[in-house]
Amino acid sequence: MKEIGSIFPLYDTDLEISISEVHPVCHEGKILYSLCREALFELAQKAEVNNRIVLLPAYTCDTVITPFKESGWKCVYYPVDLQLRINVQSATDIYNKHHPSFIIAHPFYGKDLNETEIAFLKSLHEQGCKIVVDLTQCIFSSQKLPFVDYYVGSYRKWFAIPDGGYLQPKDNANDFTSVLDEYDDFISLQQDSMYLRGLYFETNNEEIKSISRRLNKMAVEMTDRNISPHRMSAFSYALMQKEDFLQNQKQRFENYKFLVEKLKSVSSCHVLCPNLTEISTAPLYFTIYTDYRTSLQRELAKHHIYAPVIWPVVYEEVLIDDTVKYIYDKLLAIPIDQRYDEKDMEKIADIIKNFNHD
Repeated sequence: MKEIGSIFPLYDTDLEISISEVHPVCHEGKILYSLCREALFELAQKAEVNNRIVLLPAYTCDTVITPFKESGWKCVYYPVDLQLRINVQSATDIYNKHHPSFIIAHPFYGKDLNETEIAFLKSLHEQGCKIVVDLTQCIFSSQKLPFVDYYVGSYRKWFAIPDGGYLQPKDNANDFTSVLDEYDDFISLQQDSMYLRGLYFETNNEEIKSISRRLNKMAVEMTDRNISPHRMSAFSYALMQKEDFLQNQKQRFENYKFLVEKLKSVSSCHVLCPNLTEISTAPLYFTIYTDYRTSLQRELAKHHIYAPVIWPVVYEEVLIDDTVKYIYDKLLAIPIDQRYDEKDMEKIADIIKNFNHD
């Protein structure tokens, strides 16, 4: 049976790889890392700043927080609203209190930064704060702001590749282009997990699926224990060059639009962004708020649809107000990536519309 969500399958395992030919350390101004968190870790390690304080969105992944914590930085959090926009007034007050050296901003789920957010970040930059924009949820964004000091992003969340992330500095790229080793143990586990997932899709053998999930879990646990920087693997880089980026974006947009139309009036959920004019770049997921998140997840899983919680709370300190708590408690992410089409989206929409939460 076809699954929707979870890890990408891998079928192409016999690529002819030559690191010197196909795998630059730096590509189009981006330094390539195995994981985005490694890029943030190296940035935190090498930054020459007056104080090691970073201002982070309260709604964020622990993999954004941990690189700074492990590098001895103090993490301070600013609020976002229910539309996942920066609460500029509160964030300004927090900045004036702590005077951080860095601020991280996330454009969320296909929504580029708006004019108010841009003006806020630009004003902090003019006061000497370094601006880091994490494009992991908007990897195809064409919004490039001249005052942003660093862009970062994770490729492996978007494509059928074992690893891949980047750091794009505005200046001093040579500070980050030292030759790094590949993350061999992690890559091996990821490749095996993804290959077995593809084999499961071909055979429907549940034992193979179980092994795939176990290997993936081992790979994730490995990254939690080791945050040292590695270079993006040559294997993943070569695979990524074969991706049809334009088609990937087109399919995500079409899937998003379909779900908006089908779910915008459904009582059991609230579409985070039904206004399609705000979706300026391909989203990582289609996101909804629901009071019945756990039970809806289970119902979707019964039909082999795996909708993740983005993100679970690892550091309780991020829960700075009721709005942020609501986001962490109610937000559910629906897979809409290039593997799926309108028929798949129809299945998802029907399950959500017919979901009985009583």
